[in-house]
Amino acid sequence: MRKSKTNTNTSAAQITKAYALILILITLLMSSSIITVVGYRLVANKHAEAQSLMRVLKRSTVAGKPDWVRWRGESTLDTSNTFVSVATKSPGQAAQIAYSPRTESFLNKDFHSWPLIKGIQYRSEQGVYYHIVAHERSSQGTKKKVAVKYEIWLSLNNMVRIFKIILETIGLIVIFSFLLGLGFIARLAKRLNQPLVDLTAATHEINKAENITYHESLPISDSPQEVHDLSIEFNRLLSSLNQQVLREHQFVSDASHELRTPLAGLRGHIRLIRRHGKEHRDIVPTSLDYIDAESLRMQRLIESLLRLSRMDQVDLKLTYFDLGDLLDKIMTRYRQQIPQYLQRNQLSDATVYANQDSVEQIVTALLDNAHKYSPAKSTITFEITATDAVIKLKVLDEGIGISDDDKPYIFDRFYRADQSRSQKVTGSGLGLAIAARLVDLNRGQIEVQDNVPRGSCFIVTLNKTKL
Repeated sequence: MRKSKTNTNTSAAQITKAYALILILITLLMSSSIITVVGYRLVANKHAEAQSLMRVLKRSTVAGKPDWVRWRGESTLDTSNTFVSVATKSPGQAAQIAYSPRTESFLNKDFHSWPLIKGIQYRSEQGVYYHIVAHERSSQGTKKKVAVKYEIWLSLNNMVRIFKIILETIGLIVIFSFLLGLGFIARLAKRLNQPLVDLTAATHEINKAENITYHESLPISDSPQEVHDLSIEFNRLLSSLNQQVLREHQFVSDASHELRTPLAGLRGHIRLIRRHGKEHRDIVPTSLDYIDAESLRMQRLIESLLRLSRMDQVDLKLTYFDLGDLLDKIMTRYRQQIPQYLQRNQLSDATVYANQDSVEQIVTALLDNAHKYSPAKSTITFEITATDAVIKLKVLDEGIGISDDDKPYIFDRFYRADQSRSQKVTGSGLGLAIAARLVDLNRGQIEVQDNVPRGSCFIVTLNKTKL
């Protein structure tokens, strides 16, 4: 019962109902119009015929006596089923009535008429007739005025039969058109509604699926256009939600993975102090130093993870600023903190459209990465180039470089290239991931290449103008 109610509330059912109602109204209006026009024309034709017969009758009547042979001869219409009476009344005398053949027996039958169409009469066993009356006064001699009353009953049975045929034909056409149109619109509505049904079914399957990969998508239909666009927007929303869930899973996975090792080390030193701290007091300072260093590293790691998590929802405010001035500021600050020599090329106009604070974080992260993986007496170079649309910032170092196998993953969270060579390098492995995310928020691009003959070259592309 519930399924039947649901089916009647579907778009296809509502479209079919609306079409059926409109079709019924149009059909009734068209049928009534046709019947009215045809009926009026038929009655008008009969009225014209009756007037013609009346004129012939008056010409065939002499001194109140009609000449029936002449009347039938001069009439161009079929008078076989037409009845006529001519009543003549002279002053002081009773009326004299002349009937055409069979008229007296015809008038003996009861008849029915209607107020709105008084000229139409129905007589049992004889059918429908059109009744017309005319009065005339004629002179007999010099003084007598004779009143003549003419009455004609013109058969409408042929017209009624034609009218009945028209009604039956219209009825059959209307029923056939209604059923054909109803079937067509039902199929069309179902076909138009099918993409929505498929969309609902696909959504239901995703909702009840036990193993969700978070890469599911909804089917996209070619037509109608509205459902096509809706499916695309649904998939965009679904993709955004899936990416958000995957990022949250990645965050939990990364955090648990990176925190597991230092937590195990901390618990190990705590157990060591509990077991041997009283007998071997010399291990206490060493363990405390380890606990302090690891807890500080965990704090920085958590802060970096939280920063990455917040970046998934942040929307940076972009403005115009000079990238060269920002580089000078960063180089002045870090020249006293790192042993490598810092240099950059000069460019007259290095204006970019980006967020200055986030670009400073990007440059600092790339500088910190170059510092960690480069010899102390090497050179770190900032190189700015420009085209009509973009500014490219290159950070070149003379360090250990990055292999071709590692380049596709260098911006992933916690990924550290060449573990055997960089295992003594401190860091959480989140610096480049944060930099890549900030570049994306600035609507730019970041890539890594080899710095010939030695080292790495990170290239950050930023827009010069608002897109």
